[in-house]
Amino acid sequence: MKYYSCDSHVVEGPEVFAGLEERFGSKAPHIVKNDQGEFLVIGDTRPVPVGRLGIAGSRLDDPATDVRIAKGYEGLNPGVRNPELRLAEQDVDGIVGEVMYPSLSMFTFAVEDDKIREAAFQQHNDWVFDYCTPNPERLIGIGCLPIPDVEACVREVKRAGGKGVRGFAIPSHAPIDKPYSDPMYDPLWAVLQEMDLPITMHIFTGTSFDCGLPEHWGTPGGTIKGYTLAHTTVVNSTIDLICGGVTERFPRLKFVLAEFETGWVAHFKQRFDHACYRTPWLIDKSLTLRPIEYFERNFWITFEDDIHGILTRHEIGVDRLLWGNDYPHHDSIWPNSMGVLSDVLKDVPDDEKEKMVWSNVIDLYNIDVSKLPA
Repeated sequence: MKYYSCDSHVVEGPEVFAGLEERFGSKAPHIVKNDQGEFLVIGDTRPVPVGRLGIAGSRLDDPATDVRIAKGYEGLNPGVRNPELRLAEQDVDGIVGEVMYPSLSMFTFAVEDDKIREAAFQQHNDWVFDYCTPNPERLIGIGCLPIPDVEACVREVKRAGGKGVRGFAIPSHAPIDKPYSDPMYDPLWAVLQEMDLPITMHIFTGTSFDCGLPEHWGTPGGTIKGYTLAHTTVVNSTIDLICGGVTERFPRLKFVLAEFETGWVAHFKQRFDHACYRTPWLIDKSLTLRPIEYFERNFWITFEDDIHGILTRHEIGVDRLLWGNDYPHHDSIWPNSMGVLSDVLKDVPDDEKEKMVWSNVIDLYNIDVSKLPA
């Protein structure tokens, strides 16, 4: 059995944000260093500690971890900054490759200024492409798109995708007045479909820092309610994409719902299917399939150590589940992925396990297995 993580992360270097503050002012994402560490700062929002994002293998209740966090970039695991060393860290965990989503750049999705978002994501996408050059089949870096500026998104898909970026992230929640069902996004869906580039909607991403959650719930990363209910942000977008006719008009689009875990998915499918039966007038009249069938065709979901999703895998769809170790974040199961998976998948037949930890992601990203370790 081989294992390939479809939910890992880069931690963007300071060079990703270099020059943005000088060009656009303090509202642009920039790195600040003080005696408590290094932080990503965007306007007057709460600073994001860089040092907390690359310490997989450490516990947050260990005082030594606080010392590491205070070191900022210097305290990160070696492979976080050096992709050559990252390959060795894959070997330690028993895996052969990773699809890597953003970390610090997840917060740039909420920047309101179109020019700042576009410039920041151009720098992110160039950086992540370079980061993957030691082995582009073992290191697949996901780019970011400056939603809701559709023209800028299309330019960036063509530019960075043409350069070799293998997929793109969009916020899990679009602006309320510009949902993903709006035909304004059709040029973006068209180019992503034409170039066969998977689209990721990851937890903690939104065109506002609350990711579309009600104010009294709090943010996905900042409150108990916000984190527990974070999956509702991407459920909302998924319903818009399906019932708004996007997956009908663009049948080859591939959406990955990342790091929301999977225990909720089987119940969502049942509830969504019944809701569409109850209120069919809210569904775009162009649909030629039942709404739930688009979910089963166009959407994939990642899991880390979610036993409840595995227990309901047949209702979710074994061919739609993608495993990830969440490296190098502090709640990653690295370097113990094999032990965790042994427990979570202990009653799963080998052919089903192989799909979830290997062949589903290989097929989704057209990975050349001949260039992976034997």
